[in-house]
Amino acid sequence: MCLPRSQTTAEPHSITFRTVSRSTVRGSVRSCTHCGGHHVAAGPPLSSRSARCCHRRRALTYTAPDAAHGQVVAEQHECASCHGGRLVTSYPGLPSLAGQPPSYVRLQLAAFRAKLRPNEAMQKVTASLKDQDIADIAAYAAGLNPSPAWQADDALRAKGAAPFNAGDGKRNFIACVVCHGANGRGDDRLGGASITNLAPEYAGRVLHEFKDAPGFPVPYPDAMRVVLKDYTQADLDAVVAYISSMTP
Repeated sequence: MCLPRSQTTAEPHSITFRTVSRSTVRGSVRSCTHCGGHHVAAGPPLSSRSARCCHRRRALTYTAPDAAHGQVVAEQHECASCHGGRLVTSYPGLPSLAGQPPSYVRLQLAAFRAKLRPNEAMQKVTASLKDQDIADIAAYAAGLNPSPAWQADDALRAKGAAPFNAGDGKRNFIACVVCHGANGRGDDRLGGASITNLAPEYAGRVLHEFKDAPGFPVPYPDAMRVVLKDYTQADLDAVVAYISSMTP
């Protein structure tokens, strides 16, 4: 799994790893003395000698992404069978990929391929993907229109709009817009996911996974764990209602 730091595509692009010793993460995390970045490395912890530069352990190396090739690869792997035609799902328990920032999709596909993110089906699907395939699929998904809004209870949706847009300082709620944007479309620079019209059952399940996860030193998922720590089930239900029914 990796945390991308740049979007350079003129040269072969590498997503690299930084080093984390924690039983919940397969690998190690530390700052790179070469670039100052923070990367997550799959596999055993790096030795002190090899850890001098984490760029020696590259996760993804690719040239300028090709969205057309990404569509071909997505069709070959039958992504639409779960994620829907043009990657817009009709199942409330499965996520759409259309409109996701490419950095987020690359991160997730790399994590599945490395078996760092648990999901047997996705691990099998990604096992044969090359680095360039992952970058191309991410580019294809990013260029598609996001899912239409799901139906949601108006009163519950209104309750979810408040913490999403403004947070709640008294309850230690950080506004979701900080990372996901006012329109919920995410931030490619930060690797933040698009949560606009996220399938409601899937959204609820993932929020619980973040909330219930043990702490570990990987910035993005750990940030979500911290953000959701004080949320009640009612709070989670309200946020799910809001984000599943946004205007793209």
